[in-house]
Amino acid sequence: MNSNHTATVQALQSPCDERKIEVLMDSDAGVDDVILRYSTWTDGLGWCTQKTIQLDHEHLDDLYRALTVARHRLRRHQAEAGEIREPAKVIQLPMLG
Repeated sequence: MNSNHTATVQALQSPCDERKIEVLMDSDAGVDDVILRYSTWTDGLGWCTQKTIQLDHEHLDDLYRALTVARHRLRRHQAEAGEIREPAKVIQLPMLG
């Protein structure tokens, strides 16, 4: 799994700064896989990988849809519970004369 062809796509930092999820691409023998790596910070040790999930490219669209559904459900529950979210930002566009 940790080949010379692994590259970080993005690291998603948790609000508490002691957890992160890394999205990695692994190209081994011409096959591209996506790796999700969950790590926690431990004083004296640094970042320690807790879980690693390796996905083949066929799962990405299904995973994206599942995460989108989960995000929408979470936001709906937050709205129903009255949790305040950051208000939308209105951008004033220039008027054409």
